[in-house]
Amino acid sequence: MGKVSGVGVIVVAAGKAERMGTTDKIFASLGGKPVLAWSVDICQRCSLVKQIIITLNNNNLKPGQKLKEERAWTRATICLGGAQRQDSVREGIRKLKGCDWVIIHDGARPFLTLDLIQNGLEAVRETGAAIAAVPVKDTIKFTDDTGLITETPQRNKLWVGQTPQIFSFDIINKAYQKLTAEVTDDAAAVERSGHKVKIYPGDYNNIKISTPEDLALAEIIARLNPEQSKCPPCYPEGHEGVKEELRVGIGYDSHPLVPGRKLVLGGVNIPYDRGLLGRSDADVATHAVIDALCGAAGLGDIGTRFPSEEPRHEGISSLDLLNEIRKLLEGKSFKVTNIDTTIIAQRPKLSPFVPEMRKQISQALGIKTTQVTIKATSTDGLGFIGREEGIAAQSVALIQRKNARG
Repeated sequence: MGKVSGVGVIVVAAGKAERMGTTDKIFASLGGKPVLAWSVDICQRCSLVKQIIITLNNNNLKPGQKLKEERAWTRATICLGGAQRQDSVREGIRKLKGCDWVIIHDGARPFLTLDLIQNGLEAVRETGAAIAAVPVKDTIKFTDDTGLITETPQRNKLWVGQTPQIFSFDIINKAYQKLTAEVTDDAAAVERSGHKVKIYPGDYNNIKISTPEDLALAEIIARLNPEQSKCPPCYPEGHEGVKEELRVGIGYDSHPLVPGRKLVLGGVNIPYDRGLLGRSDADVATHAVIDALCGAAGLGDIGTRFPSEEPRHEGISSLDLLNEIRKLLEGKSFKVTNIDTTIIAQRPKLSPFVPEMRKQISQALGIKTTQVTIKATSTDGLGFIGREEGIAAQSVALIQRKNARG
């Protein structure tokens, strides 16, 4: 389905919460902050999210606007929802601008995580529609009107649907334009339009608060997850409640030299009588950087992340692939601290092109050139590189993620 870009979030929170009695579940205190703040804080923290629409009922518009200002939700818009959930989603879709992907999440599900968002955005690329869900643990019984069991379905085929539910903008927009019947979730609307929806692993902690008992259970979960309750933007940069997670990855790549191909290294075209053979531009320097970043962030390797058999990879610039990795890192709240890459080639002489390589790599990653080191060396005539049969590169990447201290 293409790159994950232009992500918008609709947080549906316009319900009347009739089962909560006198307590408004959206603004009920949970772990020291309102229920609604838990999920919106995470969306605000995710750099892939460009816009957040929060739908509230009329009574909650002013409290919602006040909460937005207090918690510095700079990407959020508070708006009036509808009488039914699907009316609120329609209004949210209408207010999204320039978003290719739409995440829809229940405001009463406080335990949204960056992993649920990131994993969903990866899953949705396959079909254009994906929802978080968990396997049913209990045995389910179907009954008739008299209470007699009519069927016991196979448990391994049953899932409990959750949010976030993620769709391409066109798919969800068309589904709701055609929708006439009432549905209980967004996947059902998409299913009615004839489109397939993929399930990806949810989280059993990702509960929906509907009753006072649910809120009591949520308090227990919150105590077991203190980091999320205090996550940014609650703490400013440099606050003692924030700690750094540092991770290192190592990458390597090599390709043969052949006539009739351009030689591209570090995103720079190098004048030479041969180029590197590969499905993409075969830029071994950038590939090594990608591999190192994938290893550091736990994203697998470049081969599994960008399979060579995918048609879109034919002739693609490796800088485009590096840019995709940058967005995946941002989605997991990682930032690149340092890249150190060595290109191993007998010929041509690469030192004159190193400054431009550093510039290209740093721009693709959104970092300073001083954070990128590129060196060139040879093997003094040894091996396939020394025989000028190919070129290789190796890279080390240091990334960091800030987490709230419990």
